Amino acid sequence: ANSFAVTNAFCSQYARGVFAIFGMYDKRSVHTLTSFCGALHISLITPSFPTEGESQFVLQLRPSLRGALLSLLDHYEWKKFVFLYDTDRGYSILQSIMEKAGQNGWQVSAICIENFDDASYRRLLEDLERKQEKRFVVDCEVERLHNIMEQIVSVGKHVRGYHYVLANLGFKDIALDRFMHGGANVTGFQIVDYSKPIVTKFMQRWKKLDQREFPGTDNAQLKYTSALTYDGILVMAEAFRYLRRQRIDISRKGNAGDCLANPAAPWIQGIDTERALKQVRIQGLTGNVQFDNYGRRTNFTIDVLELKNTGHRKIGYWNDVDKLVLIQNEMLFPNDSSALENRTVYVTTILEGPYVMLKKNHDTMEGNDRYEGYCVDLASEIAKHIGIKYELKIVPDGKYGARDPETKIWNGMVGELVYGRAQIGVAPLTITLVREEVIDFSKPFMSLGISIMIKKPQKSKPGVFSFLDPLAYEIWMCIV
Repeated sequence: ANSFAVTNAFCSQYARGVFAIFGMYDKRSVHTLTSFCGALHISLITPSFPTEGESQFVLQLRPSLRGALLSLLDHYEWKKFVFLYDTDRGYSILQSIMEKAGQNGWQVSAICIENFDDASYRRLLEDLERKQEKRFVVDCEVERLHNIMEQIVSVGKHVRGYHYVLANLGFKDIALDRFMHGGANVTGFQIVDYSKPIVTKFMQRWKKLDQREFPGTDNAQLKYTSALTYDGILVMAEAFRYLRRQRIDISRKGNAGDCLANPAAPWIQGIDTERALKQVRIQGLTGNVQFDNYGRRTNFTIDVLELKNTGHRKIGYWNDVDKLVLIQNEMLFPNDSSALENRTVYVTTILEGPYVMLKKNHDTMEGNDRYEGYCVDLASEIAKHIGIKYELKIVPDGKYGARDPETKIWNGMVGELVYGRAQIGVAPLTITLVREEVIDFSKPFMSLGISIMIKKPQKSKPGVFSFLDPLAYEIWMCIV
């Protein structure tokens, strides 16, 4: 929104005699809104990105991610990484990263991706690949993150060796299904703890709402921005209950004037309302909701999560007092391979005799019994050895796997593995350098080689005049 539209919207609400304003801002409207609120003593409660300035009449529901992100980067001991960001949420995290980089000698490549399309993302990722960049911090809202992560998958950069830290408070809001079996490390932050009773009870009520009257209630998960909005309503309700109990008159009768008056005529009871809002301390969907004198969230906890092949997993948390606390250990988190026992593993393969073939009577059979061959027997023995259930899947396009030079997308069995549609491949697949960059190979069970064969020369007995062989007869005649 431009400043003119924001001014009209604010003045319209001010003229109606509102006590406080709940709303969003972006980088273009934040200064206009905060200036009006400060001049007219109208409190703004917002779930938008936190600002670093000291605005007396602004309450920021969204906690700052700066401390948690810097603590995590210190833990990983990253010295070189790429920082991808957009400017929709301002520059506070970018500024903190660059300041820390100067202090610690980090090599940070900061790249603004605000106006990127799909093709631009792919070109950028290929360029960073040539520079051997494997570590990324991505500072974007969930909607843009979805697009970025899709492009990362499309160019095959979601495999082992890559690490992505998502600077966002809604890690569980991001669609990462295609990353789960790729092998890349993905770490993020979560402000809504779905295991807490207050969140569980809310979700039960949420799912019972009529979708026709409340669109969006069919979503299985509550977005963190929606949770912040809900907590903001609770804060305002609690503040006005407090003012009522204290019998503080906050009526604006005769005080709903022109917001553009010169000089400005601030609301007299605006300071009382602002103080009541900042004194609120409640337990909301985003945990403890409490504010300091500048309207910023304080005494909050942010969970740190990693993406595993079984889903999201909490590995620690961060707060102002304890900073980063990691809770991962072998007792809490057994080896991921144990989880394979309780699910079916998809094994991709290709019809190629004598390795994988259809049985003559395959039409009368189901599942893995339809196939026979060396690789079929090998897969069966492996499954027995490690104790897993598996299902053979013939690759749909009938190809082994190559990467398109234009789109950088893998096809064939390699594509099935890279994009998470299968977890294991069993086939006579040649090990090449480009394939080894995106998937892991076992020891080969068959070796192929190219040889050049020639007839073994027969030994001949030397003749009487063999001593003349080094030179032609004409040369010998000239010598004579």
